[in-house]
Amino acid sequence: MFQCPVCGELMEALTNFHCLTQHHLSKHEVIARHGAAKYVAPRMNREVQQWIRNAQIISRSDFDIAQSAARNQVSH
Repeated sequence: MFQCPVCGELMEALTNFHCLTQHHLSKHEVIARHGAAKYVAPRMNREVQQWIRNAQIISRSDFDIAQSAARNQVSH
């Protein structure tokens, strides 16, 4: 992961879109003024793992309910 040199946001890559929308500068201007994005090796601590579980789009119960409904429709 890379860290924006201006705001510190973590992202897969420093993009021109991020630089323009967040800082009103092109990617090249951000790098010229603030330096290149810093590579950060993320550590999977308990808080990060909990956030990943909570941020999932489909929870296990959502999946189970959908599967049950599909089985009921097929059996009728």
